[in-house]
Amino acid sequence: MAKITLDGIRHVYRGNVEAVKGVDLEISDGLPIALLGPSGCGKTTLMKIIAGLLTPTEGRVYFDDRDVTNVPPHLRNVGMVFQFPVAYPMSVFDNIAFPLKCAGYSASEIRRRVMEIAELIGIKHLLNIDGMKLPPADRQKVSLARAIVRENLNVLILDEPLTNVPPEERVKLRVLLKNIQNQLMITSIFVTHDQAEAFTFAKKVAVMKEGRIVQYADMKTLFERPANIFVGFFVGSPGMNILDCTLKEDRLDVGPFAIPISSELRVYLMSQGTRFKLGIRPEHVEVSRKMIQGGIPFKCIVKEFVGNVFILTLGKDGVEILARSTDPTIREGEEVWVRFPEDKLRIYDATGDRLLI
Repeated sequence: MAKITLDGIRHVYRGNVEAVKGVDLEISDGLPIALLGPSGCGKTTLMKIIAGLLTPTEGRVYFDDRDVTNVPPHLRNVGMVFQFPVAYPMSVFDNIAFPLKCAGYSASEIRRRVMEIAELIGIKHLLNIDGMKLPPADRQKVSLARAIVRENLNVLILDEPLTNVPPEERVKLRVLLKNIQNQLMITSIFVTHDQAEAFTFAKKVAVMKEGRIVQYADMKTLFERPANIFVGFFVGSPGMNILDCTLKEDRLDVGPFAIPISSELRVYLMSQGTRFKLGIRPEHVEVSRKMIQGGIPFKCIVKEFVGNVFILTLGKDGVEILARSTDPTIREGEEVWVRFPEDKLRIYDATGDRLLI
């Protein structure tokens, strides 16, 4: 295990394509984290730099206090599991044992480690089967076993490991990965565009956008206090409602409607400007068929049933918001009353890049 430190990492591909733009990140020893972001945000490039598959254009990589920026992958003691399950045309036992044989372990040490890891992952019954004949989920388990079979791993990197696993097996494998990390306490990096995967596996998540880490925090902080409107919208299902607004006396004017605010909030916002972006989670939008104090009339445009809740698209004079509701009596086309609790409002500057409150 190792603490991983990235200091000013920048990477430019041929053609002057800047994939990573000055990333600083510290991953505590034994901590499971996730790199989360849309395709093309730089997370895979950053993962390759940590693994030693790429040398950064600028910046340094440290394992504990050792500079490994120019150390090749096989000397970093990094285990990797890739998006496509990899199994060699040999028995599962030999698949798992392969890195140990390359490292010069004795036959008895190899057998001990293979049996321990096979037991941990639950694939002892597959040891004599040709790895190429296994279904995708089992092949990915073999890949995982091969990645962690070496002792004293510095870091385990999981690059979109569930993408090509059938949906019915994905949840089981996600839980297995989390349980293994909890038992082994390996510093782990889970690369994904799927927030459910990230939040199941990781204790902290680095959200990436356009080559930068825009917020690095635990799930509660990312959900309750997203650092900018990108994080607010990207994290959550559905994402945060984002509305342009203007401070006018004791209210935030959205155009078709205005949200009353306290004098304390008004005084603070006056010191920050007059134009803002307002964010509120669909979970925090209060919706009622009956008039409520401080409520604003909206029309229910669309009602979608998702699991045990309804996702409502609510509109007022061209402005639409989403709300989550458990009320089955709300119908499409009817008027409802909406309230925006002040303690659930998140106010950003006019660019949406800085959280004010």
